[in-house]
Amino acid sequence: MGGEGLLWLMSSVESGKVEGRAEGLESRQVADVQRRLREMTFLHETSKVLAATLDLDGVLRSLMAQVRDYFQVDATSVALVDEEVGDLVFRVAVGEASDDMIGLHMPLDQGIVGWVARSGEPLLVPETHVDERFYPGVDDKTGFHTRAILAVPIKTNDRTIGVIEVLNPAVGGFDEDAQRVLLSVADLAAVAINNAELYNRARQAERRYESLFDEGSDPVLVLDLDGKILDINRRAIEVFGRSHDQVLGMPLSDLLGIPNEACQEPLQQARAGKRPVSEVKLESGAEGFILETHMAKIDYGGREAIQWLGHDISERVALEQIREDLTHMVVHDLRNPLGSIMGSLQLIHTAFIEHDQTLPITKLLSVAMRSGQKLYLLIDSLLDLGRLEARDTELSKVPVDVDALVQEAVEQIQPFALGKDQDLSTQIAPDLPQIFADRDLILRVLTNLLDNAVKFTERKGRIALSAEQAAGEVMFTVADTGIGIPPEYRQRIFDRFTRLENANGVKGTGLGLAFCKLAVEAHGGRIWVESEVDRGSQFKFALPVGEG
Repeated sequence: MGGEGLLWLMSSVESGKVEGRAEGLESRQVADVQRRLREMTFLHETSKVLAATLDLDGVLRSLMAQVRDYFQVDATSVALVDEEVGDLVFRVAVGEASDDMIGLHMPLDQGIVGWVARSGEPLLVPETHVDERFYPGVDDKTGFHTRAILAVPIKTNDRTIGVIEVLNPAVGGFDEDAQRVLLSVADLAAVAINNAELYNRARQAERRYESLFDEGSDPVLVLDLDGKILDINRRAIEVFGRSHDQVLGMPLSDLLGIPNEACQEPLQQARAGKRPVSEVKLESGAEGFILETHMAKIDYGGREAIQWLGHDISERVALEQIREDLTHMVVHDLRNPLGSIMGSLQLIHTAFIEHDQTLPITKLLSVAMRSGQKLYLLIDSLLDLGRLEARDTELSKVPVDVDALVQEAVEQIQPFALGKDQDLSTQIAPDLPQIFADRDLILRVLTNLLDNAVKFTERKGRIALSAEQAAGEVMFTVADTGIGIPPEYRQRIFDRFTRLENANGVKGTGLGLAFCKLAVEAHGGRIWVESEVDRGSQFKFALPVGEG
């Protein structure tokens, strides 16, 4: 072969080498592009899992199923850090022995997953049997044989919250590319865990609100900004006597039974971010309820709304009215006897100054003394009531003759009975034993009962005070032919400030019977009433005989 032929041959050979190298380079580039495309497709598909559900176990299970298929491994799992106990807990597992893996605990200082969780670094172990960090105990529990592991940390805010591991590739081994892809999956898992935690917190807060809303002791409504009802709790259904469906969309004013104008100002204030408070008396559905209402703007399912809360203050209003009435009554009850005393003293003074012999001095003194005694008893009742309730009263117990006690009580009340032309009689059983009691307290019990009988009995009516012995007790009875007591009052009438609604205009402090009950019970006795409306009442109390 000549020189030209050799040059041609060498040139042809060199050209073939270049073309071969070019073809090899192109083939590697194509393979790299295909691998990158496969990775991107895989990561895109795994990211779509995040939008499928907010159920954490469901998200992680789908994620691990895709990881197993992509890496062609025997098993994948996710272990999360339980901060309360300081362990890793296998939350999700896919593949061989997955059912046995779920729920297993592993200390952070144990195994390859423990090392990754502690260090926060990924770890590729191609042969587990030569790595001292491998813990075979999990294999012993599950029956699974681990040959190779790739484990990466799941991190959020530079804090390791879990570990993903893939086990036993079917072909070949794990490499740096696999580690890089799995770290990307761990980032997606961190997002899924954060989203699920945020969702769970939101749901827990929502459930707490729903529980407080529905189980609250006060009626609660949710209104739109125009004042129409969006929701109503159980207590509101009871108070207003309307079902949930009946009130939806109803204006607040219609539900409350008040003019629409009355709702507009507080609604406007609530829309402006203020918290208006007002009082509403319900005219229908729950007549007699007085509600202190509070309004506030809230977020209701992503929209602005107004929460309306009504607190029942009926008892408070009634108590305030009772206090006001009590003030007037106490002043009235103090003024009357004080007026009689002052009037009598004024007349006596005039008689002495003017030497007027026509004025009945003795009678005037008697009136003043009776009024003074009544004033004294009222003041003592007010003072002793609190002491008896607090059990802060020392009883001065002495032997007491029942007959003498009854006669003294009658003498104090007789003038008032005569003033109404009433017949006041006594009936004392013979040979009654003495009672061991605080004489002044029991005397006041009798005078209180007799005074009530006089007040609540019509003119020319009859009042009787009797005493008898029964079963180791002495029982006193004050009977009258007065207006009687309705059944619903027969227990409440012994509570302080309780007064009959229909008492024919008779006023009182509502303290007398409360005092009687406390005084009798302080002696170990009992007190009760038997009554029939328009036929009269019998107040009875029994005290033990002897020093017990």
